[in-house]
Amino acid sequence: MDRKNVILELLEQKGSLNNQELSKLLNCSSVTIRNIVRELEKQGLLVRTHGEIHKVKNTISIAIPAGNILKDQESKLKIAEQAYQYIEERDTIILDDSSNSYYLAKVIKQHNHKYLIVITNSLVIAAELSECPSIDVFMMGGIITNHPPACTDNFACQMLKSFKATKAFIGVHGIDPNMGVTSIGNAQMQFKKLIFESSSQVYVLACGNKFGTGYVLVSARIEEIHRIITDRSINPEYLTQLENRVLIDIID
Repeated sequence: MDRKNVILELLEQKGSLNNQELSKLLNCSSVTIRNIVRELEKQGLLVRTHGEIHKVKNTISIAIPAGNILKDQESKLKIAEQAYQYIEERDTIILDDSSNSYYLAKVIKQHNHKYLIVITNSLVIAAELSECPSIDVFMMGGIITNHPPACTDNFACQMLKSFKATKAFIGVHGIDPNMGVTSIGNAQMQFKKLIFESSSQVYVLACGNKFGTGYVLVSARIEEIHRIITDRSINPEYLTQLENRVLIDIID
């Protein structure tokens, strides 16, 4: 085996090496090692950093602001797993830019055996699902805002009007039993309204602490929601007000 292949095999085993190690292992001068490494780098087979060489990764990591994705992780994941049960083969679904929808995207990716069309305005969700061969992802474009980043402006709204989904799964800033689904800003409200118009069924994914929180802007009435999936932290008073008006799943 020639020296190039030996270096690549060692990198595969160890992940990284320095020139001194390679010089001893291959019993050759550091100048020879540098020349071989430089040639392998030009071919895109390894990466050099400050005297070390590293194996080439097949993925690119990008740092994205997490927003509230890391809050209530356990509940959001359980809610997402319940929501996944309602997704069927060949569904066209909308996932909004909420943290709850992000966890549903992770569950979809984990199972990755249903053919789906996913429409989303979330960069994070689009990236999460982009490597799933059984899923076609349509990303609603426009000006990127929010944390985590997403598009909710007029460009995204115009694109969404072109689609019709069998189901939509959305998170909310608040649910008021009297007012309905509430939003924190006008852009979010308008995009949520379009999701309701573009979907045959809308599933609201919300932790119990979202109920009763008041915002001025209303995206949809309670009766427009097909099903709410929440956890046991929901106030029993709100549950009583809602249970005869909308389907509700409560996860443990």
